[in-house]
Parts: sequence; structure tokens; C-alpha cells
Amino acid sequence: MRDAMFLAAIVAIIPMGLNRPDICIAFWAYVSLLDPNNFLYGFGATLPYAKFATGLTLVALLTGQENKAFHCDRTTALVLIFLVIAALAQFTALSDASLGWDILDKLWKIVALNLLVVCFMRTRLRIHLLLLTICLAVGFNGAGEALKYLLSGGGHKVEGMPNWGDNNQVALIVLMTMPMLAYVREVSEARSLRLGALAGIILFAICVIATASRGGMVGLLILAMAGIARTRHKVRYIAALLIAGLVLVKTVPDSWTQRMDTIQDADQDSSFMGRVVVWKLSTLIALDHPLLGGGMHAVQSQNVWDAYVPSFGKLSFIPTEAPDVRPHAAHSIYFEILGDTGFLGFLVFLGIIASCVRDSLQIKAAARNRPDLQWAARLASMLQLSLLTFLISGAALSAAYHDLVFLLFALFSTVHAVVAAAPNSDAVTSSQAQVAGWRQRGLGAAVPSWRPRSSNS
Repeated sequence: MRDAMFLAAIVAIIPMGLNRPDICIAFWAYVSLLDPNNFLYGFGATLPYAKFATGLTLVALLTGQENKAFHCDRTTALVLIFLVIAALAQFTALSDASLGWDILDKLWKIVALNLLVVCFMRTRLRIHLLLLTICLAVGFNGAGEALKYLLSGGGHKVEGMPNWGDNNQVALIVLMTMPMLAYVREVSEARSLRLGALAGIILFAICVIATASRGGMVGLLILAMAGIARTRHKVRYIAALLIAGLVLVKTVPDSWTQRMDTIQDADQDSSFMGRVVVWKLSTLIALDHPLLGGGMHAVQSQNVWDAYVPSFGKLSFIPTEAPDVRPHAAHSIYFEILGDTGFLGFLVFLGIIASCVRDSLQIKAAARNRPDLQWAARLASMLQLSLLTFLISGAALSAAYHDLVFLLFALFSTVHAVVAAAPNSDAVTSSQAQVAGWRQRGLGAAVPSWRPRSSNS
């Protein structure tokens, strides 16, 4: 039944998407994040949904009447440069293991989707369409795991998902989506939609708790503090957080509490110190190959691991145990990039982050005293929170090449492009901007249930 319903939805999308690249791109993003093969059964689990979404997008681009101009801003150019560096790094990799080629194959497809978003999702309505798509795709898995946790009375633990990774990566992806869902709640006019978004945020928080991820809890606390800083109703917000905290303490199992207690004793935690060992080995790889590193996930290859264990003492000023005989993942977005692509790729990746931050600041500056652009300023603030969560919670896990990360980069670019193309303040009077703001309610005039609300609500 589930397979038939999902296939029926796909069939319904085909006629809508044939002349609408934006719908096809959103569907591609949905399939990439959801990975339907992992929750469908029978014949539905064997179908190549990602290839279908890609093919449908290409057909729409060829047959549609859209302007097919190529757009490449600063952030997108850096993303493309990073892809080239990653490809060169893999072609000169220290290991011939298939894992590296699998990562590169995934990465170029993610970058292709990123480029299509930047080129064709350059309106307010389309940006909101992509945001809703991301929230729905992540919400299907995130809210589902949260409900399992609630129904089991706290006994269910999220171990991971094939397309997302382990429990830590699930927590990161859910956390990165929470600010986007908060934006949906902020600009929604319909009470039912606001309540639905609020319920989604609560379920996402429960999902993070169910992962028992220490990095996830750190990210959750960061988002909670950001919420306190943004809201006008600080007393009510803090009271709600305190109540939630008391309920959490009373309901979580002792094993969860004991795991969280190790956050303050990281230097005595074998799991964390094991990650530091891998970080040191990744650094050694980059020091030996500063331009291109060791190739994609080189540190996870047995031959590379064995080759650098004898050199481990070069970084003895950082006290750790000796490396294990078995290779491990980098467990850090920073050392993952550093070991895979060297200092050159690492600097370009940091450049992408810096470019996104600059875009968000320029968006907020351009939207100042512009009622017609307040939606962009709010969205830029929420995207900043998603990026901050990625940078902090991702510091101790490997997640640099996930679809959502590059979709986030694309969202910064598209919002910046829309704001840059908007009429300047001399061309739009205050009254005209107010009318424009109320006519384009959130998702645009076609969806009147969304409206701009106060930015601190």
C-alpha cells in the first residue's frame, strides 16, 4: 500500500513537472534527502527514484520555456572549485578503495543539484517551495523516529539511517532543518500551519534526544539559546524550556544521562579521544600532501592507515593513545575535508562558509527598512543558525558531503540573488513595499495562507 501511494504521487508529479524545472528540482531534493528506497517495501524499494528525478529535471529543462541562463555567484564558484579539487584529489588518491570513488560520485551529483537550485530557484515562491520540500523530507524521518521514541516510552534509540549515516549524523541533519521549520512557523498566516510547524520542531527536538548524540545535544542547546535571544516572550520561552528539561530528566534512561555526562570529561572519554587519534592521522596525511590530500575518505583505507601509524609520534605534543589497528572515519567535517583534499580543499571549503556568512550579512543589510524584503532577512537569520549548527555539531562527525549541506549553500546564494535583483529603495516607496509584502504572503500570492509576521515572534 505504501509503495502504491508513493508511486501514485510520483505519477501525479510528472505532468506538473514537465514544463516546470522548479518542481522537478524540488522533487530531486526531496528524493535525495528522503531516500525512499529505505522505507518502501516490495517492488517500490527497487526503483531508481534519484535517477528518475534527475531524468525528469533534464526533460523539464529541455522542453520548458524557462530562461536557461547560467548563474554563478561567489559561493557557487567556490563550490565548483571545491568539486574540481575533490576530483583531482581522488584521481591522485593514496588508496584505490572503491569508497573514495563512491563519495566522489555522490559529491558531483550533489553539486549538480546545488547548481540547478542556484540557476532556477531564484524567486521567493520557489525558495519557499524548496524550504517546504526540505522540511517535509527530513520531517518524514525525523518526526517518525521521534514518534517511535514516544510510543516506546523512551526505549527507542535512533541508530542511524542508510542515507544519512549514524545517530550523530541523523541528529545533525534534523538540527540543521529546525531553523528552516522555525522560519515556516514565523511567516505562516494559517494557525494550523503554525501549529504544525511548532509540532514539527518539538518532534525534531525529541528525535535529537532519541539519538543520544552528545554533539546533537550541544547543537540543541545552541538552538535553544538562539531562540531565547530572538523571542520577545523570553519568560514564557524560558519557562517552556525548563519544563521540557524537567520532563527530559525524568523520562530518559540512565544510560542516556551517563552518556551526556561525558561531555564535560572529553579528555577522559575513550570515544572522543579515539576521534582525536583520527584527527592527528588526517593532519599527517595533509602535511604530506598539502595540495590535494589523500583522496576521498583516505583515512578510512587500511593501507593509508597503516602507512601513517608509524609517523603518529610527529604530533606527540597532543597526548592520545596509540592508533588502533583498524581504520576509522575522520569524525569531523574539518579533518574530513583536510585529510581528503589537503589544505587547498580545506581553505576553499572555509571560503564557501565565509561566502555564505557574507551573503547573509548583505541580505540583512539590504533588507533594513525594506518591508518587502523582511522575509529574506528572517530567512537569512535562520540559515545562519543552520550553518552555525553544522559548524559546531559537525566538528566531531563526518558529514561534510551531505546533500543538505550543499542545499544550504545554494539557499544562501538564491536568497542573496533575489535580494540583489529587487528594486532599490528609491524605486519602491514604503507604501508600495507594504502592499507588496502583504500580497506576496510567505509562499507568494499563489499561497495566501502565508504572511510576514513580526521577526521576533
